[in-house]
Amino acid sequence: MIDTSRVATGSSRSAYSFELRLGILCLLGFATLNAAIIWRVRGSVLEGYCDFTSFYTAGEIVRSGQSPRLYDPVLQWKVQQQFAAAVKTRLAPLPYIRPPFEALLFLPFAYLSYRTAFLVWMAFKVALLLTLPLVLPLPELDEKATSDQTVMALLSLSFFPVALDFIQGQDAVVLLLILVVGLRFLLRDAQLACGAVLALGMFKFHLVLPLVAILILRKKIGVLWGFVGASSILFVVSLGMVHWSGLLAYPRYLWGLNLASGSGMVKPPSMPNIAGLVTVLLGNGPLPAAAHWFLGGVLVLGIIIASRSWQGDDERSIVMAFSFAIVVTLLTSYYANSYDLTLLVAPLLLLGKMFLRPSEIGSWPRGAFLTAAAVLLFTPFLWVLVVRLHQSGLVALILVILAASIRGAEAENARQTARECSGL
Repeated sequence: MIDTSRVATGSSRSAYSFELRLGILCLLGFATLNAAIIWRVRGSVLEGYCDFTSFYTAGEIVRSGQSPRLYDPVLQWKVQQQFAAAVKTRLAPLPYIRPPFEALLFLPFAYLSYRTAFLVWMAFKVALLLTLPLVLPLPELDEKATSDQTVMALLSLSFFPVALDFIQGQDAVVLLLILVVGLRFLLRDAQLACGAVLALGMFKFHLVLPLVAILILRKKIGVLWGFVGASSILFVVSLGMVHWSGLLAYPRYLWGLNLASGSGMVKPPSMPNIAGLVTVLLGNGPLPAAAHWFLGGVLVLGIIIASRSWQGDDERSIVMAFSFAIVVTLLTSYYANSYDLTLLVAPLLLLGKMFLRPSEIGSWPRGAFLTAAAVLLFTPFLWVLVVRLHQSGLVALILVILAASIRGAEAENARQTARECSGL
């Protein structure tokens, strides 16, 4: 008599193996395509057209002992004319918009030529991405061969927002590593360390603060104290750099850039979130005042939903909840750019293997997650949508599907845990 259960299991494993091989082949193709895109624009990037110009400028201002003038447009323009004079599309400086303390990260780069500094910065970020699978809080990786880690590194390099981060010389890859390390501490219940690590990501405070708020609403009080302590140190460092006058002027400086056209700040139509989607629906014009209040409410609602959907404190629940929080934070953020989607590498890596296994997740969350992930990883689609059509706001629809799939899986996990507990 034939054991049909074994046949079914063997068939399932064979299908899973085929899907995995096909996925790896696609990832190789997308990584190659990303590399080709980066290579094609290398000339303009190395001439100073990219965002790294502002970071290098900040490092040079600090190196020259003029850090109190870090946000002085006149000085920024003077510095940029020294290494990016070939840029013809800029009549004003590409402004440095990060908090003062991040300029210290780019201080060592100011001792190199601009081109060398950019290449070293890119190599540093590639190293971070290759290190990411080793840092991910996935215990099974310690017992597996290096094949899983290779696939994860390949996925990171094949993700188009990562390529955008490389092209612009941005810092989203650094924040990605910070979030993953913070999650690792959270899983160990080292809440103080988790909060301190997340504070290091305050150079993108508009994305970090909602995540911290979610953890605080989950009564992770240790995270709060660790975050406040480390943030206080960064505040003192920033104060020493730009003095009280610079810190007090910083919010006004950012708001002025946000209102000015052609300042280098990202406008709502280019945001891959609900703000961008609303702009697309309203015709890509300036948002009315009521829309800004609406977006503020969406941000608060996102924080509440992410905190209330947190189903438990076991390892699986924390990983799913943290991944959900990252997606919701990006979706509801007041300000975001397409390269900020680099942070989605964390949910894709943390949950991808789980959703690939039919026995792990129910049909609709699995189907929704894999569909959203496939669209996000399909470089030609995102390239056309973001670069050619300038309709990044439509990416929000994909993020909604991704968030819904994780939320559905969270609910299934909670029900399964409850059944197991009742069975005991």
